Amino acid sequence: MAEGGGFQVTNPSRRLSTQDASFLYIESASAFWHVGSLGIFDGEIPFEQAFRFMEQRIHLVPRFRQRLIFAPFNINHAMLVDDPEFRLENHFKLHLLKGTSEAEMIREALDLFEPRLDRNKPLWECYMLEGMKGRAALLSKIHHSMIDGVAGVELMRLTSDFTPDAPPPPLPERPWNPPPLPSQTQALVEATTDYLSAQLESARDAMDQLMRDPAEVAARTREISAGMLALTREFARPAVPAPWNAALISSQRNLAWSRYPFADFRAIRSAVGCTINDVVLVILSEAAARYLKQHGYHAAGEEFRIFCPVNVRRPEELTDLGNRVSAMFPMVPAEPMDLLERCAKVAAETARIKEARLPQIMDRMGSMGNLVPPALMGWMERLSRVSFDASSALVRRSGFTPQPGGPALFPMASFLATNVPGFQVPTYFCGKQLLDPIGFAPLSGNIGYGVAITSYNQNMYLFLTGESNLLPDIDLMKRLCDEVFEELKNRASAAARASERAN
Repeated sequence: MAEGGGFQVTNPSRRLSTQDASFLYIESASAFWHVGSLGIFDGEIPFEQAFRFMEQRIHLVPRFRQRLIFAPFNINHAMLVDDPEFRLENHFKLHLLKGTSEAEMIREALDLFEPRLDRNKPLWECYMLEGMKGRAALLSKIHHSMIDGVAGVELMRLTSDFTPDAPPPPLPERPWNPPPLPSQTQALVEATTDYLSAQLESARDAMDQLMRDPAEVAARTREISAGMLALTREFARPAVPAPWNAALISSQRNLAWSRYPFADFRAIRSAVGCTINDVVLVILSEAAARYLKQHGYHAAGEEFRIFCPVNVRRPEELTDLGNRVSAMFPMVPAEPMDLLERCAKVAAETARIKEARLPQIMDRMGSMGNLVPPALMGWMERLSRVSFDASSALVRRSGFTPQPGGPALFPMASFLATNVPGFQVPTYFCGKQLLDPIGFAPLSGNIGYGVAITSYNQNMYLFLTGESNLLPDIDLMKRLCDEVFEELKNRASAAARASERAN
């Protein structure tokens, strides 16, 4: 933790993994792949004080002073190295708000969040937003190639305090003195050496395992084959084409959010017999089903496919800021239904996926991406980026508006729901308590709706991000989520009382 100085991110300099690098390869002007948050604090914070706070802690996060070095000819994935030109003032900036309301502040924050990060600098930025009376706001954006959700919570641990009067951490034993950036020749030689070494090591490990335990290798091969077959069957089931899936997204976003007492989620979980994650999926899927009905979409017998990232980080990887995620894709009804019945369906579906170990199988399959040459991945990146941006621009210029029964793009997933548990105690920045940690869900392709879910200080949060053209009435989706939550809370309370009377 920051105040003790005993917690520090390890593995400071390294080559990106295939999963890390993929977030660079799939990024486009319309589908940026930086992630971030907007913290609202109780009290105003002068920019100079905030800058000093970060200056005293920047050494705790070596990744913040590193930039990407791309290998010539894309012979290997990019590498993170210390940037000798790093200046904190290029990344931690002041923004004076034009409006003073929370809604105006969020709109300005979304506009600041939209532009892609400069790949010639460390891939992060923070903005202190000044202008709200009695409040301060801190917008952060960091590229997904450098961090996943769980690592983001650890990063927050490093740049926050757990008491308002915590002293700054100890200074490093030696001043930071980065070497010059490698030359193109050095980058090429090192990238080639790393690539060949990784391929040889992978082949040697595979041979060693085959010689040591051939039965285990055969079992894993059968598991992956069965998993690929199961995943093929999963994606053969069509997902309902919702209005927010009707076209490729632009870079424009809108946001709405809700805060609920975490104790209510625990009570619902106990009453209906499912997990807290299941309760969240019930709220989101029922709200989305009611949204479709209100907009004239007929979804009888149709299903949502929900993209749910899953943490597969091992304990020893806790302080590693890279990505360690897999995913599951539960299918749930896309028409409104009885909430307790929906709870049962969602719980059965997530239990089925976990029992089949599909996220773990997808993680193993993802490691097979290491066999794809980075040069090929880079070529595919350029091709997909050009075609995606051109298609998105064409749709925007045409003034396309989704219509019920009109043309639709069948989505890989209906929407995203990413859940990253946070701290259940208050945290502080410059002595001011964090009131609400607003998160932004990443969108891509024709997935124009995503929800970032977190918990903080005994509250549960839903942060709804929409593509502005495909989901212009994001506030309606928020109201529907609130409506479903209240109904579910009442149904769960009634079920608990009935159970007590029966006993």
